Order: sequence, then structure tokens, then C-alpha cells
Amino acid sequence: MMEQSLVRFYLIPALMVIHGFFGHAFGGIVFQSEKDSAIINDWYHDAFRSLNSNLRKSDDLINKAWKMSIDIAYDQGIADGYYYTGCVYEQKGALNVARRYFEKAVTLYSQGGFLDNLPDCYKRLGKIYITEGRYYTALQHFTSGLRVAEEQNNDVGQIELGIQLADYHNTISKDYKEAAAILQAAARQAKMANYPQALGTIYLQYGMNYASQCDYEQALHYTQLAKKEFGSVSNTENLLKALLVEGDIHGKLHDEKRLTATLEAAEPLLKPVDDQQLQIAYELLHATRLFLLGSYNAALDVCKPLYAQLDGDVQQRAWREVRSLYFKVLYALGDVRQADSLFNDYEYIKDSVYTAQYVGQGMEMRENYKLEEFERQIREQQLELSNTNYQRYGFIIGILVLLTVLVILYFLFREKDKLAHRVAIKNAEISVQNEILKQANRQNELLLREIHHRVKNNLQIINSLLNLQSRKTTNEEVLAMMQESSSRINSIALIHNKLYQQQSLNRLNIQDYIEQLGAHLLSIYNVGKKRVRFEVEANNVSLDIDTAIPIGLILTELMTNSLKYAFVDRDEGEISVHVKHEGEKDYELIFKDNGVGIPETKLAQPNETLGFRLIHSLTRQLAGIIQYTFGEFSMYNIRFKG
Repeated sequence: MMEQSLVRFYLIPALMVIHGFFGHAFGGIVFQSEKDSAIINDWYHDAFRSLNSNLRKSDDLINKAWKMSIDIAYDQGIADGYYYTGCVYEQKGALNVARRYFEKAVTLYSQGGFLDNLPDCYKRLGKIYITEGRYYTALQHFTSGLRVAEEQNNDVGQIELGIQLADYHNTISKDYKEAAAILQAAARQAKMANYPQALGTIYLQYGMNYASQCDYEQALHYTQLAKKEFGSVSNTENLLKALLVEGDIHGKLHDEKRLTATLEAAEPLLKPVDDQQLQIAYELLHATRLFLLGSYNAALDVCKPLYAQLDGDVQQRAWREVRSLYFKVLYALGDVRQADSLFNDYEYIKDSVYTAQYVGQGMEMRENYKLEEFERQIREQQLELSNTNYQRYGFIIGILVLLTVLVILYFLFREKDKLAHRVAIKNAEISVQNEILKQANRQNELLLREIHHRVKNNLQIINSLLNLQSRKTTNEEVLAMMQESSSRINSIALIHNKLYQQQSLNRLNIQDYIEQLGAHLLSIYNVGKKRVRFEVEANNVSLDIDTAIPIGLILTELMTNSLKYAFVDRDEGEISVHVKHEGEKDYELIFKDNGVGIPETKLAQPNETLGFRLIHSLTRQLAGIIQYTFGEFSMYNIRFKG
């Protein structure tokens, strides 16, 4: 049967392609219509619905739909043919053949972008890989199917694949936390999508999850919920699974009474379901009940045929559980030698299976290579047949295509020439406008530099007039006022001079400006030649002219005040200015000296002197705040907007 299935897998599609080719060559070209594709889809859907009740009918409908799909070149129908044929062989139990059809279907679905059946195809393939012990490949397919279902917004596909992933983590990877998270998401989605038939399976997986973590109370709770859901929809197979999970929990709790009741409820369901794995699970629970009741010989009579039936397949969870119970029964009967032999046989079989896995991987690679080689030969034959058809129609089609291309090229080149001419005219106009704008920009820059230069010169003239005027008076208070005014004017003139000299006309490097301003004020007010150290830290901070002028005046007032009053009766001192950028438009100015500080009488009346009024007024102009503290240093902290 297996060889016949493989021949059918490879030869039937090839024969259909050949049939379709001759139909095109001798019977005229066949065009796909919506009506034909709808008929094919209806046949496939009818076949799928009949899988459980009438497998022969399903097989006939699939073959008919598949042949028609090839005849009319209906790509999705061809891909569906592989998928639905795989479902038929899966139902028959020929999982190896079903796997090949599903793999081909996945390839065609992915290439053609036909995503409707792709999530379910991934799910079925993953379940087959699990039976073959290819767990990682199964996980990849479950994950790929879930991704496709999410891209489609396919709620049912997401829920079903989520349940399958949770089962994988519950039974294989033992990642119970991940399984619980997936089940929680699946339950929420099932309720939102109004898909209650999935809730029973979700509750059953929850029960298995909690049972594996030995939380038997929660496990029994969710198993009862699953039984209720399955009973409400008369799902006999899933109800039997729920009863067997419940019985397994009672067995682990050594509750032989409830285990007996569960087995009595499950026994009538075995015959209608007719599933070998569920039959084995039932027999295992029956043996467990006998063991708990102390009927060791009866339990041994059940374990022996079960162990022989499973035939050392260590990849099956049931075989490991049967072996464990068999081992316990032998020890309970005092047959220590047989129990030790059983243990040694298990270790030997496990090592043999691991070796067989590596050998199987090599065989699988060789089979895949043969399959690819065979498919390559089929493609080459198809190409040869296609070439024969092309020779018949190639000349006429070639002439038509050539004429069409020539006409298209003629119009394209004509339009291209027109477009190139229009683009050249536009580019010339844009170049002229750009040159005009560049010249205007250069003239504006020259004009702005000249304005800064003239403002600086005018301020120097005003400064010189103040110096000349100060020579005509001997009043010390007037002289001090003249000198302070001169310092303020000089701070503004220095800004215009810096802007005139540097590349940028609207931003000022505050570091160089403060250093030059400090040097100028030291030369004026440090008449006693005291050793005053002046430090500035304002790297990478630049201000526009509207902010730089108020800051310059504030610093002039603060440094003048420090040089005049902070270092009285001292030979040396220290002045420090720190400017930093704290946000997009937020700045902080810290001015400090190690002088005597400001008397409390002046602090109580900050607006008494012109200097203090000027500092506070300029700070408000910059939308800033000023704070004064005195400790080791006399310090002004000004936060302002730039």
C-alpha cells in the first residue's frame, strides 16, 4: 500500500500535467472561469466534510476536483489537491504518505500565496512530525502556522494552533508556564470570536498542565469543565480523553474509588471512538486501578500485553508509563530479577533509539535528495513538453510581441524626449533662480556683517565720549557711574565684534565671549593688581544675539560687583562662570566667587542699586529665575530660556 501511494504521489500529477498539455495543444486553450473554480472548491469542501463518514466518497471527489484544477490551470485547486489528499491518507493512518502530500501543499500554498488552508496544513504536519519524534520540526510548523493565521486574522486557526502549541509544551518541552500563557490567550480569543467548541479542549489542556505540576485540585477542576463542554456538544472522542485524563489524576492521587468510577464512565465510549491510543490509555488506567487495589497478578496480566504491543517505542509517553507500572508490579510481586532485566532492557532500547535517530536523519536526507532529484526530472520533462508547444505558437506570438514592443518603445522614446526637454527648461530656470538667491544671500550676509561692524564702532565711539566726559569731573560717584556704563556698553560692543568676526551671524560661542569680557573687566577694575583667577566653563554652548546681550550685561554687573567689593582686604581671589545647556531651550548660568559675599542689608533691598535692578530685569526678560546662596562661595544661579 505504501509503495502504491508513493507512485500515486509522483505519477498522477505528472500524468495530469501531460493530459493538460495535450488538451492545450490539440483541443484549444482552456480558460479558467469563476464558475469552474467555485465547482472545484465545492467538491473539495464536500470531500472534507465526508472524511469521517465516507472516506471513499472523499477520495473520489478530491481526485475529480484535482484533475479539473490541472485541466484549467487553477493553481490554488492544484495545491488544494495535495492538501486534501494528505487529509485522506491521514484519516487512513498512512501518516508517512500524508506527510509528503502536506509538505508539497505547504510549498505550493506558500509560493502561490494561498493562505486559507495553510495554517491547518502546518498543524497537521506538526502533529505527524511529533509521531516521528521530530519535535523541533513540529514546533517550527506550529509556530509558522500560528504566524500565518495571525496575518490572516484567522481566529479559528489561531485558537487551534494555540491549543496545539500548548499541548506541545505540556507533553514534550515541559514548559508549563508557556503552555498556560498560550492557553490563557486562546481562551480569551475563543470567547471574543464566539468559538465555544474550543473551550473544552482548552480546559482539558489546562487540566493536563496542572496535573503535570502536581496541582491536582486545579487539574480536576478544569477536567470537570472540559467534560461539561464536551458533553454539551456530544463530542464522544474528546469526552473520552477528558475521562482518561481525570482517571490519570485519580491514579496519581491513589483514589481507587474515583478511578473505578471514571473507568466505568469511559468504558462505554471506547467502542464508538475506536482509537488505539485511547484504548491503550484506558488499559493502562485499568492496570493502575488493579495495582492500587493490590491485585498485582491481575495488573501484571494487563501490563504484559500492553508492553509487548507498544514494542519499546520510547518516544511514546504511554510506553514509558506502562514500563514504569510494569516495573512497580514486578517489584510488588517480589520478582526483582525480572524488574532489573526490564530496567536494563529499557536502557538498551533507549540507546538504540538514539542511534536510530541519527541513522534516520541520514536516511531522511538521502530520501529528500532522491525526491528532489525526481521532481527535477519531472520539471525537465514538463519543460520539454512546454518547448514543443512554444515552437507551434512561438513565431506568431514573437512577431506580435516584437511589433507591440516597437510601438511601445516609439511612444516611450517620444514621451521621454518631450519630458527631457521640459526637465532641461525647468532645470535652467531653477539654476537661474538659485544663483539669484545665492547672490541675494551673500549680499544680506555682507550687509549684516557691516551692520554688526558699524554698531560695534558706534558703541566704541559712545564709550570714548563717556571716557572724555569722565575726565571733566572729579566726583568719584559720577566717575564710578561713567565707568559702569562704559563696561555695559563694552559688553554689547564685544558681542557685535564677535558676530562680525565669526562665520555664523546669528549664534555666538559664549565661551570665547565670556573669556574676553572677563579679561576686559579685570583690566579696568583690578586696580590693586590682585591675583584674581578667572575660570570659564561653557564649551559647546552658543546663544543667539537676543539672549547673548542680556547675559553679557548680567555677567558684566556680577563681575564688576565681585571685582569691586568681593576681595576687599585680600590679595587674591577666584571667579568662576559656568554655562550649560539643560534642555532644548533651557540654560543655566552659575556665577560664583570666593569673596566676602553680599551683606544682608543689600540682600533685603535688592532693587536699591541700579546693578541689582538691571540683573533682575534682564533675568525676567529671559523668562528666567535667579537664586543667590552664600557658603564656601558666593554663588548666583540663573536659569533662563534661550
